[in-house]
Amino acid sequence: MARRLTIFLFGVILGLLMINFIFPDRIKEQWNYFSLDYRVIYHLKQDTIYLGPDAICKLECLSLDQDEVLQVLEDGEVNFDKSVTDSEPCKTYTIEKENISAVFELCSEKVRLQDFTIDNDTCSCSN
Repeated sequence: MARRLTIFLFGVILGLLMINFIFPDRIKEQWNYFSLDYRVIYHLKQDTIYLGPDAICKLECLSLDQDEVLQVLEDGEVNFDKSVTDSEPCKTYTIEKENISAVFELCSEKVRLQDFTIDNDTCSCSN
């Protein structure tokens, strides 16, 4: 019985090493999917991100590029206290990273950047 278990565990470890070699970082990606922050940001990044009117106004006012604001999705964290996750049909998530806070609306068909704030923001874009 112990011999069978040893052979089985050796096969599992060998299989995991082969998967990690053939598909680099695949095991790490699958393990991270259990993190709620990672899962929300993963779904936000999978779709085309549209801009809301407030976001467009602030981008023009601050002379920023859309990619600079979307950097918040790279290493940002979801602030679930400011997010509205039980609304239908779209959920609203606030992603924060250092000096930027972005509000995304996640719907079944699309993702929209509603608004964002940056430290020392002097724009007044209220519609």
